[in-house]
Amino acid sequence: MGLFHREAALAGTTAGGELDVELKQKPNIMKPKVKNLLQMFRQLYLYILVMCLPILAKGQEVINVNVANAPHVYNLPISTLINPDLTIGPGGTGGMVLWEFAAAFPGGAVALPGGDGFTKDGLQIKLPAAENVPISDVEKVIISGTPTVAGSWSFSLRVTDQASSNNGTRVFEVHVTQSLDLVLVLDRSGSMLLPTSADPGAPSRWNALKEAVGNFANLYQAIGGTNRLGITYFATTPAPVSTCCGALRLVDGTLATAVGTDIDNVAVTPVPAGMTAMGAGLKTATTTLSDITKARSILVFTDGEQNQLPEVNLAGTGYSDGTTIPGGPAAGGIKIATIGIGSPSGNFHTTLMAMATANRGSYNTTLDGTNFAFQGGLASGSLSMGFVNQFVTMLSQFSPQIVTTAFKPLPPSGAVLLETFPLNKRVDKLLLEFTVGRKLEVPQLLQVYKGIRIEKDGADVKRYAQPSWVGNYTNTILLTIDFSKSPEGYPLLDPAGKWTVHAADSNMNLKNVNLNVLADDHRLHMKRTLGNATPKVKDKLSVSFLLDKLQLPVTDADVKIYVYRPDQDLGHELAINDKNIKPDGTDSASAGVQKYNKLWETDSAFRALFKPVENIVQLNHTTDGKYEGSYDDLSVAGVYKLVYVIKAKNDDIGEFQRTFMESVYVTFSGVDLTKSEVTSTVQNGQLVMVLRPMTNYGKYIGPAMGPAFSVSNKDIKIASVVDHQDGKYTITFTGAIDQPTKLSILGQEVYSGKLENAGKSDSFIDKIKKWLESIGLPAWSIWIILLLILLLLWLLFRKKKP
Repeated sequence: MGLFHREAALAGTTAGGELDVELKQKPNIMKPKVKNLLQMFRQLYLYILVMCLPILAKGQEVINVNVANAPHVYNLPISTLINPDLTIGPGGTGGMVLWEFAAAFPGGAVALPGGDGFTKDGLQIKLPAAENVPISDVEKVIISGTPTVAGSWSFSLRVTDQASSNNGTRVFEVHVTQSLDLVLVLDRSGSMLLPTSADPGAPSRWNALKEAVGNFANLYQAIGGTNRLGITYFATTPAPVSTCCGALRLVDGTLATAVGTDIDNVAVTPVPAGMTAMGAGLKTATTTLSDITKARSILVFTDGEQNQLPEVNLAGTGYSDGTTIPGGPAAGGIKIATIGIGSPSGNFHTTLMAMATANRGSYNTTLDGTNFAFQGGLASGSLSMGFVNQFVTMLSQFSPQIVTTAFKPLPPSGAVLLETFPLNKRVDKLLLEFTVGRKLEVPQLLQVYKGIRIEKDGADVKRYAQPSWVGNYTNTILLTIDFSKSPEGYPLLDPAGKWTVHAADSNMNLKNVNLNVLADDHRLHMKRTLGNATPKVKDKLSVSFLLDKLQLPVTDADVKIYVYRPDQDLGHELAINDKNIKPDGTDSASAGVQKYNKLWETDSAFRALFKPVENIVQLNHTTDGKYEGSYDDLSVAGVYKLVYVIKAKNDDIGEFQRTFMESVYVTFSGVDLTKSEVTSTVQNGQLVMVLRPMTNYGKYIGPAMGPAFSVSNKDIKIASVVDHQDGKYTITFTGAIDQPTKLSILGQEVYSGKLENAGKSDSFIDKIKKWLESIGLPAWSIWIILLLILLLLWLLFRKKKP
């Protein structure tokens, strides 16, 4: 009973005290058994009171008048009824009070008919009376309902004591939590043994993937929560089954080590080999994500064209067998993010980008896995950086955001300033991921840690950072600062302020260091929307960007996009390069892809053609936290990098910076078959077409487009496509070859009619249409011109009449 009495004393025992007095006033009336029974009831009452105090404290909040009230956070699990209701009452008042909302309702809120509150995402916040109508101070604000949407938002209340006119205001944050089930779908086909870049000693794509996935798991572990992770490998089939994460595994302190061990074992037995069954791998992952009460995400990584059925369709919404992907644009479906590496194939990029944009994700890709610098930090060139970007994309409703990135060479001695950045108020965690230029064993990694200096507002705060890494031989170390914890003897660290990060080599020959800075911030939200999900050369790429804090718009931010377009058209340069290669039998079905891989690995002049050209697009605030703008220089086909840099400073949030990165694939625009060297012959009932597709702006679409050819007539089949590596293709059609059809490349119609007539001289009207298109007018404008000509002839005819 000693522990019970101590707890009761801490909690206060007013009722128990009154009962004691009553017992002492009538000592002769009470019999011993009754006294013992009452004593037992008193102890039981106090015990229940003590046990319920945390619940009552959580359910009842107070706004004190005439004092500053700290914000209060409600952490509510999704789809769980609030029981009992949460209440908010006044403090320091003496009778009648007035209630009102001190700020606008959060986005999506619906006002109650009586003017006394609102509903939002399954929750109701209701005042005891209409705003500014006097009500007794014993009545309380009530929060009730069942939250239906994960995320965070806030509302602000003011209560005024009617007698004294003193008032108090308090912000209440609602954080609706939902666990995340996430599956990594990883390519382990034969092409994964290719090098990531032309640099001597560059790791294979598989080794780069191992590093990236291990670091991804370390970040996932650092964020914490009740999330789970699964892994699906695929080559010719979805195999082998992951030892650690074939079934969803709870994220705990052992996750990163388990994932690192798992992918190491897969690299040994069996080694990466075989074809590319991305569709089957994706299907396996969606089957794993069967719990619809959880948020569900998939990250797909691949480096090659699909060549095993079922294939994901070009729209990214389903498979070649007619089944659909359980994703889509609405919340509740599976979110899909994608990463590609090292391919010139339009089919490859279009499918991965469409899969992401159709399913609430984003696409990241790199030509070879290397980095390049930009004015605002580091563009997402590396494979590891691609995984960091997609980590943020898939957990976007949960909070992690990239603050900034940096890439710096490290001299043998002396410290280097890596980055200076502002951090805003009330960030939960700060994560600093350092990747150096070579792998190290743990003792050397600790030397790297010693060479790191972290300052906030000029003061050393490194003692607050907890280091972690994956495995015993790595080039990456993660430092996590949890602002809810502090070293013994030190106060809690306030995140808001100016941060600087330095690193030193200490004669370890580290060569360089890449720094990724992430903030675990549940309050700031960002969402971008591309106005054109399938941009083509000469199109405009319009972008809108939504920014809010707890679903209240942030209207004073500076939002820029650093756009990096390739200097030259990749397909055209591949087509005119005369260094054709002999296909080596790897899993890629396209000789054009293999030509690209060989040129990129061995030809520095070829690589130099694609140095990124930087342009900056300023997005302007329009309304309610929406920033809009467009990029108008889609002058070549290829992969464009978009790096969003968001900066703001205000009293409510403090000063902050965020970065978001993605890739956009821009396709060719229009094909002129009359200039595409088309010949057609019929052989043994099959039509054989040879063509070298050229755009109407004078560029070859290039090799590696074999899988992109399609016909609309279901009775005509494409039996084979031979890629000659110079942009020329030999296509064999079977079936009803004398029937009309539409011939398309990457979903763009390039011909309509009988295939044997493709590329032959057009009619006079067709030629006029093409001329109009070449000068920037739509083809349908010919009918307006013809109508005007007829009208003019009619007027002339009338004038000639006597």
